[in-house]
Amino acid sequence: MDRLISTYILAQTDSQEQADAAIQDIVKDVGTSPAKLLSLVQGLGEYLTSDEAFVRSKVNVLVEFYCDRLADQACVPELLKGLVALSKFDKFTGVDCVKVVKAILALVNVQTYQQTARHYVFLLFESVINRHTQNLRSMSSDFVFGFIQCLDGEKDPRNLLLAFQLIKKIIREFDIAQHVEDLFEVTFCYFPITFRPPPDDPYGITSEHLKIGLRDCLSATPYFAKFALPLLLEKLSSSSGSAKKDSMETIAACVPVYGSSALTPYAEELWSGLQNEIFHATGDELEQVALNTLQIITTELSMGVNLGGSNDPLEKFLRPIIADCMTQLQQPELKLAKPSGKILKACAMASDPAFTSITLATIPTLLSQYTSSEQSTRKKALLDVLLDFLDASRALYGSAGDSKHDADFVTPPLTFKDRFFELFTNAIMSSNEYNALRLAGVKGLHGMILLREFLSETEISYSVRYFVNIVLEDPDVELQETALNSLASLALIMPNVIRTMALPPLFEMLPSSQSDMEVDTVIQKKSPEYILNAVTKIGLEPTLFADIVPHILEKVDLVSSDPHSSSATYPISLLTTLLVLLRKKAELKHSDIPQYLDQLVPRLLGMCIFPTVCADDADHIMKKPEILDVVARITRILMIHVDADVQNEFIKAIFAIFVDGNLSVLPSKVQDVQQVPFTPLRSDSRVSQQNASVLFATVIDGCRQQVTLPVENLQQFTGSLVEVAIKTANTTQRAALSKTVATILNKFNKANVLQPFISQTLVPELHNRILQEHASIEEREAALTMYIWVTKAMVLSTSAIGYDMAGELMNIFSVPHLGKTAADGFKLVIGEQQYVLTKETFAVIR
Repeated sequence: MDRLISTYILAQTDSQEQADAAIQDIVKDVGTSPAKLLSLVQGLGEYLTSDEAFVRSKVNVLVEFYCDRLADQACVPELLKGLVALSKFDKFTGVDCVKVVKAILALVNVQTYQQTARHYVFLLFESVINRHTQNLRSMSSDFVFGFIQCLDGEKDPRNLLLAFQLIKKIIREFDIAQHVEDLFEVTFCYFPITFRPPPDDPYGITSEHLKIGLRDCLSATPYFAKFALPLLLEKLSSSSGSAKKDSMETIAACVPVYGSSALTPYAEELWSGLQNEIFHATGDELEQVALNTLQIITTELSMGVNLGGSNDPLEKFLRPIIADCMTQLQQPELKLAKPSGKILKACAMASDPAFTSITLATIPTLLSQYTSSEQSTRKKALLDVLLDFLDASRALYGSAGDSKHDADFVTPPLTFKDRFFELFTNAIMSSNEYNALRLAGVKGLHGMILLREFLSETEISYSVRYFVNIVLEDPDVELQETALNSLASLALIMPNVIRTMALPPLFEMLPSSQSDMEVDTVIQKKSPEYILNAVTKIGLEPTLFADIVPHILEKVDLVSSDPHSSSATYPISLLTTLLVLLRKKAELKHSDIPQYLDQLVPRLLGMCIFPTVCADDADHIMKKPEILDVVARITRILMIHVDADVQNEFIKAIFAIFVDGNLSVLPSKVQDVQQVPFTPLRSDSRVSQQNASVLFATVIDGCRQQVTLPVENLQQFTGSLVEVAIKTANTTQRAALSKTVATILNKFNKANVLQPFISQTLVPELHNRILQEHASIEEREAALTMYIWVTKAMVLSTSAIGYDMAGELMNIFSVPHLGKTAADGFKLVIGEQQYVLTKETFAVIR
């Protein structure tokens, strides 16, 4: 085939006989095997894009040839493949395009062929519409009519999905005026889509794909309005939930395109069909779709040309809606009252004219009903409707602090602001046992605060005070939670109000000593944990967190200095509050994290170190391991969320404190009372100081690899930590220093400078100590602990010695008294640790 193509294409005028012979052979070859058509197109290759006129002219012969052969039904499927391929070449001209389309429309009865052939017809249409729209417009009416005939009767989902895309393009690019009804009928006949893909469907076409494709077609032109709306309303009365949902979603998609004038004749029927799906909803999803559709219709009718006149389409549409809803709201405690409120809300939030009309027609009546009602359930139901209006107002006119909405519009409920405020505050202060009414009051005040330019600063302050009182004094859990959530959301948009109105009373409720805690228990105040939970919820806003930190540290200071204090529970709760807030700030990537590393951690370190250097080595809350653990976790969060430059400066202070014993960088209170040296990295220091080594280990673990540890000789420093870890009797210190050594070997072994020390000194020495039977079992276990952590450090960095060490560790499984420790250690080596040598803490992990 390739030889024949070359002969025909390249033959010059003086070798016409040779060219004729070649083309005859090509025709004969293709005629005997239709599959050869694709080979023919592939063989043409470079010639189809040639700039030489005589080559192009011969390529055009192919178009003629393919079009003529379309009369042969047996060849049509393969011919269509070839035509699709041809249509995508640059040398396939607009003239070729028209010629091919006319031939297909005249010679190919599309729906008599198999799916594959039909699919190629639609692919060809897609190709020519995308590339030769202008040329096709010359046969606009014929092309549209021909496409309709090709589509008529199509059932394959793959073809329909492509056809729906083509319909949208045809509507957009061609004059369909003469064929609107035919095009609509050939499209709408698929509504509603009932397709269900088979379990083993390889094409991935879903019912939703087809629904959306069809919906896009029906909503593509206002010409379809007069045909579609009656049929969609008819489908809306279907017993099938899926068909109802599809009908409503399609109406919602079509309404903005069809326009107000097309909707007006069907307004009453649309309301009649939609209200049934809301008043008698069979599910939340259908109800919400109906409400959304109602809102979209109201929005479109709000744009009518006669808006505000006697023939206002919006007023005509809203009149029966308001009447029906207000009839139901005459008995607001019954089940149809709630959906009535939802309907009024959906329509009100559609436009300013709609909101104004509904407000004037309903709110005075609702307020009058509330005043005359004695039943709490009825009052609560009426407040719920008012809450719907507040929600609608926020959606349409904007929230407090929101500058996106049009400032020229003023929310209609502003006229009734004073009455609203009175009703909601009275509901909160209601003395009856029906807490749902009080809950509606809280939600109402919160909703009013959130409205843009609605409440005054004084009214907002009063409202926040109500919320705080509920949080601190009310016994009802649901009310407490709702009020607290309100404070938390307000903290993000008006932090100054929360700073002045909420934080001070909350912190006043926190005890300042052990004695306070005992008194609080007697008078049954809210527990410290409860108050701190409230502080945690509202304290995420950056500027509020800055206020919270000193308050909490002050409380920790006061409680820890109380001579009667014996329990660490309360200070742990205080510090845990800081921990939780810091974790949230870190997750949200707040930019003020670095300042707390410099300001918060030294203060916390001072609180923990102060008791360990006093002459009196009495028990002290801040010495307890639980406290050290929380402080370590706070330090860790701050360390891993600052850059290497900040860490480099901070690590110098940490080494000055923990290595040199220089406490001058800590708060002056520690320096003033220092009586004994601070030597936490020695095996003969006070136990409380030894325990503080966990703080040092945490800082080292949080360092980035780019940090430079401020020691003259890193090998010597690391070796000294190993010796202390083996000699110490304090298991807390031993574990901390073992982790520190592992971290140094893993992160700071740059250019393998520590490799000789590891392989020639450290590992052999540890191995010998583990196996020295004359040594104490405690010392052997200490060496094994260090060995395990070094093994992990080496394995993570894929150092060859790490795998050798892991093998040796397994050999220790059988050593008496050490086997269990070795086995547990092996789990540590291959497992992930929560806080040490992790990706989060910048460990070398390969």
